[in-house]
Amino acid sequence: MDYSAVATHASPESEHVLIEVISSDDPTQSNTSPVPVASITSLMRPGGPDPDPFISAEHRITYLLREIGWEPTAPVVIGTPFSVGRHTPFTARVATYEGNPVDLVQIRNNDGEILAEIPVARTPSEALAASGWDVLGAAAGGWPDDTLAVAPNDWKVVVARAKTEREAARREATRREQFWSACLREAVLAGHTATELADIAGVTAQRIYQIRDRRR
Repeated sequence: MDYSAVATHASPESEHVLIEVISSDDPTQSNTSPVPVASITSLMRPGGPDPDPFISAEHRITYLLREIGWEPTAPVVIGTPFSVGRHTPFTARVATYEGNPVDLVQIRNNDGEILAEIPVARTPSEALAASGWDVLGAAAGGWPDDTLAVAPNDWKVVVARAKTEREAARREATRREQFWSACLREAVLAGHTATELADIAGVTAQRIYQIRDRRR
């Protein structure tokens, strides 16, 4: 099935652009106005009172289309339909540990960076949806062997989740640091030398003395 997009100003004096993706060959819509399969409304030139003057309308429309999982396959012209196809900058697959799948879904961008690791309680698709991601399609059948194409349905949800996980990780790192320091302190008090413990702990002997004396 072929798809096209139309970008128009939301209203004659609006600074917002409305982009709608429609099916170009849906027989059910031959006598009616086409129903968009995806749409987005946003500022044509974001940046508040000082928008970036170097962002062209074509670049902005392409960016917004990619936000909802589509990209132009023909030149972008405002007010005129242009061809589009699915854009899949993010992928999700079951994480593995030592070659074995675990109950986590990893989301990566085109650069291979991991954006999130999401616990799977029932199905990966449900876990992704609950974390702000839409599943666009699968590259192969059956988890954990396939890779899913995904797109964020709400970046605010994604960022909020990342913030929550970051704060939790920091708290956990602080707890682990306290455990580590306490173990080293007790080992010194039990008679082990700072040099001996430094080799095991991967720090200097001076650091061992600081931990023993609760300095820094």
